[in-house]
Amino acid sequence: MNRFKKYVTPLLLSIALLGAGGNVVAANLLVNGSFEQPGCSGSCILDTAAKTSFITGWTTFLSGAEYFNMPASIGGSVAADGVVIVDLANYVYGNGGGIQQNFATTVGAKYRLTFSAGNSRFASRSGDGVIQVKVAGQTATFNTPAAKGVTVEWSTITYDFTATTPQTTLAFFNEQNPYNNFAFIDSVIVERL
Repeated sequence: MNRFKKYVTPLLLSIALLGAGGNVVAANLLVNGSFEQPGCSGSCILDTAAKTSFITGWTTFLSGAEYFNMPASIGGSVAADGVVIVDLANYVYGNGGGIQQNFATTVGAKYRLTFSAGNSRFASRSGDGVIQVKVAGQTATFNTPAAKGVTVEWSTITYDFTATTPQTTLAFFNEQNPYNNFAFIDSVIVERL
C-alpha cells in the first residue's frame, strides 16, 4: 500500500494541477463573436430596421451589413472561425455599413480587442480595404490584408483600450465604396487584461 501511495499520489496531484492550469484562458466578453448564430445559408443583406438585430448579440447601423456563409459565397475561401462572416461594405448602398455590440466593463480596467480582418479580389474588388473601430470613446482605423487573388486572406488585429464607462459599445464600420472594397470581419474577442 505504501508503494501505491508513493507513486500514484504524486501522479494524481500532477494531473489535478495540469487540469486546473487549462482553465486560465480569459473568457470572451462578447456574445457570438464569430457571428455563427443564427447563420446564413448564402448571403443575407441586413439593411432594414426589421433585420437590425438579425445576428445574435449584434445590431447593425449606417446602411447595415452583409452577412454570409463564406464557403458558399466565395468558392475556395474559408471564414477565420466557423463558416459565416460580416462584410461591413454593404454592396446594396454606398454610404457605409456597421455592426455593434454593448458589453459590461469596469471603469479604468484595461481590455484587449482581437479580431480577424479579411479581403479578396472576388467580384472585381480591389483586394484592400479598411475597418474602422470605435470603442471606449476612441476610433481607430485598420487596413485589411491586401488580397492577391479571389481566395479571402485573413490577418489578426489587436487593439488595447481602457473602459471609461460600466457599459461599453464596440462598433465596427466601413465607409468605402462597397463596389471597390470589401471589409470582412470575423472572430471578434474582447478580454480583460
